[in-house]
Amino acid sequence: MGKRTGFLKKSKSITGKSFTKPSIKPSNTRKIIRRYHLLLNKKDIIYQKLSHIHQKDINDSNIGDFIKTRPKATTSGAINIPTEQELLSASNETSLPKLYLLLEKINYEIIEKGGLSKYQIASIYGQESKRGSDSSKWLFETIPELKEMKDTLKVLEIGSLSTQNVVSKYANSITRIDLNSNEPSILKQDFMERPLPKNNNEKFNLISCSLVLNFVPTAKGRGEMMQRFEKFLDKEADSPLVFIVLPLSCIKNSRYCDKAHFEKISNSLGYELIKYSEAKKLVYMVLKWTGKLEPKSFPKKKLHDGPAMNNFSIIIEK
Repeated sequence: MGKRTGFLKKSKSITGKSFTKPSIKPSNTRKIIRRYHLLLNKKDIIYQKLSHIHQKDINDSNIGDFIKTRPKATTSGAINIPTEQELLSASNETSLPKLYLLLEKINYEIIEKGGLSKYQIASIYGQESKRGSDSSKWLFETIPELKEMKDTLKVLEIGSLSTQNVVSKYANSITRIDLNSNEPSILKQDFMERPLPKNNNEKFNLISCSLVLNFVPTAKGRGEMMQRFEKFLDKEADSPLVFIVLPLSCIKNSRYCDKAHFEKISNSLGYELIKYSEAKKLVYMVLKWTGKLEPKSFPKKKLHDGPAMNNFSIIIEK
């Protein structure tokens, strides 16, 4: 039998079983990721406009209540994916029926047409070291001491997309979870529903949460996720860490969040921000557990404002 070629290639899991792993050209990877980010950006803009019109904060968790009574826009047939022009015009659109229709088209592409799956596959290849985008590479270069912890480093990787990233070279054990697992060795699991550890053996001294927090649909949910991290940290370990990666726009272009605000939230939860770095489109943060809890509430409070800013926020309730 000849060498297997084409879009799909066979790989093997840690159990030795074969599974299909898609292969994507670097140029297509960039296009898919850019398209998905554009969809999310325009979706956020539509939510801002709908929130202003309805005088109520609208997001993924409650949009269904408004769709039931939404005004209908005239369409020429079955729903389809949005054109580039439709997406680019979202910022200037004022028609309520058209805003709902565009939102429907965006969700159709993300959910029905496999936009999320394509993005996840593209992200896997974007994380490969040969493409220079593995976020864990930054972590181990920034904190080289982690490389010397092969015998003790236990990692929980939330939103894991690949088993071939840098962290796999240095960890003693890795538990990888994701809502939509793409590999047999990545457990399909929601971190918020993961059973709490029964003892320290089930805890971790490093939690990696790369480009996950920004996908949690509500500000309250993001706060609950941040509050839950410490339940899985081995506080008896030397310098337990939480590694968080966010789109740069969440910190630099949000009405409700910036570096200082994120740091205040982290401090109140018992962490110290020990490493912080801004790249072209991402921000990398390492939180060290200090145990100095200062429980307080962080409601959604406007810190900045501007027509092109987003509504990313984190709500903490005591």
